[in-house]
Amino acid sequence: MLSALLKIAVIMSTLLVSAMPAFSGSEGRSNPPDVMIWGFLGLCALIIIAQVAPMISNLKKQTKIAAEQTKSEKAHQVQ
Repeated sequence: MLSALLKIAVIMSTLLVSAMPAFSGSEGRSNPPDVMIWGFLGLCALIIIAQVAPMISNLKKQTKIAAEQTKSEKAHQVQ
């Protein structure tokens, strides 16, 4: 789980750094609050992803367990 969060953090920081020239060249003037807002929104997205990722993996596990139970029930019905 930690490695996934690390990957997400690296991707988010890479995207933020790569978007900086676009922010600086847009109007020819610096507007620090915009960068702060985008940083805050990125942090919010990171928090949401950190909460959704375990839910998706848990859903995959439950789906796998349900499929195995269905197979075993069908095997018992055939016999």
